[in-house]
Amino acid sequence: MERHSRGKGKRKLLGSHQKCWIWGRNAVTETLQAGRWPIVDLYVSRLLPQECLDQIGALCAGSGLVPVIEDPEILARLCHTTEHQGYLARMTDFPYSDEAQVVAAFPSSPFCIVLDGIQDPYNFGAMIRSAEVFGANAVFIGETGQVGVTSMVVRSSAGAVNRIPIVRVDDVGALIGRLQATGIRVVAASEKAERVAAAYDFKQGTALMMGNEGVGPRPALLAQCDAVVRIPQIGRIGSLNVAVATGIFCYEIRRQRDA
Repeated sequence: MERHSRGKGKRKLLGSHQKCWIWGRNAVTETLQAGRWPIVDLYVSRLLPQECLDQIGALCAGSGLVPVIEDPEILARLCHTTEHQGYLARMTDFPYSDEAQVVAAFPSSPFCIVLDGIQDPYNFGAMIRSAEVFGANAVFIGETGQVGVTSMVVRSSAGAVNRIPIVRVDDVGALIGRLQATGIRVVAASEKAERVAAAYDFKQGTALMMGNEGVGPRPALLAQCDAVVRIPQIGRIGSLNVAVATGIFCYEIRRQRDA
């Protein structure tokens, strides 16, 4: 592995100097393995085991990207954290997927997730991770009132942002109509729903809609949905964290489809 080299060409970065970095073994290696999100600069710690350095070299082979081997203190100085685990990458803007192409590639009974107003990047990342783990075909998000894919989202998703199509649309309400026009039923999650998730048939084409952390789905969007379901609870706390709830819904959908 060479001592240093950089990505070529001037590209729009993921954010400001401090916000354009992703770090951690999973986030960086998943990005390299997927090969769909361009890396501008890649740094690895000289203290990594040789097998890890060899893995990085193999993942970069033929890409034109040559890792920079540096002291871990240099990596910490660049990304302003010591939690980089010896892996650091400077990223371009995230490559969102094209809606038409994603929908055209759906199987006969797709399962996708529509997010309305998720604002916490750690929640968003965890939701993407659950979606990928349980086999969702895509995640749709709005352009306004919704956090996009940031370095924090990448880390909290453990790199899953590279493994599932993420589509950004300008109007979530219009998206719901387009999905319904293809035969997909849009099902909203709400703790106020009468029907529990286990009583709904998720084997049919389904778009699960999860709403904002504080107020849930917008009423106008709820009115568009084909059904509203909830997770049964017996504790005294009023509701679950939205990322936790998403994981439970994703499990229930996968459980039904695997039954």
